[in-house]
Amino acid sequence: CRPVTAEVAGSSPVRIAKPHYFEAFFVMYYVYILYSLKLDVYYKGFSEDVEKRLEYHLNSQHKFTSSVDDWEIVYTHSFENKKEALIEEKRLKKLNRRSLEKLIAG
Repeated sequence: CRPVTAEVAGSSPVRIAKPHYFEAFFVMYYVYILYSLKLDVYYKGFSEDVEKRLEYHLNSQHKFTSSVDDWEIVYTHSFENKKEALIEEKRLKKLNRRSLEKLIAG
């Protein structure tokens, strides 16, 4: 978008910039909880792309989660700030099973 030039009598031209309208790109950060029925266990993590991270776990690329192939996403929460997401991930990892299931149930 080019600035508009306006002339006022007796003065130098003034440049007035029109607002730029564009779609901003925001990186979101997620904490997630996976569940495996075979192991009957929950796995808590952090990622910028939960679906891609699930593929990573399902394709045997993670030491703990590679033992089974039935992981499913049971909870996600998004954050605009990486620091806040990491704090929440740490909090989730401290929760007992009952608290996790209550959180997942909403």
